[in-house]
Amino acid sequence: MRKKILFGIDYTDNEFIKIILYLFVGGTAALVEWGLFYLFFYRLLAGFGLNLDALTLVATALAFGLSTLYHYFLGNILVFDSGSKYNKSKELSLVFLVSIMGLGFNLMFMYFFVGLLNWQPMLAKVVTSCIVVVWNYLSRKKWIFRS
Repeated sequence: MRKKILFGIDYTDNEFIKIILYLFVGGTAALVEWGLFYLFFYRLLAGFGLNLDALTLVATALAFGLSTLYHYFLGNILVFDSGSKYNKSKELSLVFLVSIMGLGFNLMFMYFFVGLLNWQPMLAKVVTSCIVVVWNYLSRKKWIFRS
């Protein structure tokens, strides 16, 4: 594993610091996702004449995709050891596979909460993010990266 150093502290083998940093990465990625969802749902896509279900799903997909890119890059810098378990092309393929599955979970939960249970979309987005973060962490840690 390549050395991980932050503010002059080597935390390469310190799992506690990595978990704290993963929570930071995930937390900021969630904020990015929620902000983008709000922007797409309430501002950018609202005038396109989409029904509530379609608007919810499109805003969810766009916000999830962009926040996944943010999470991937920041996670590789601070937490995971990119390229140490698989070559870069296989790693990237696995990240896309896991992300597509995560997006599927996101869309499924958003449809369930908003379309079937009539929850307020922003509340549904926050709850959905909390559920899907478990999938994201476990799949990246177990199958894609060494941490």
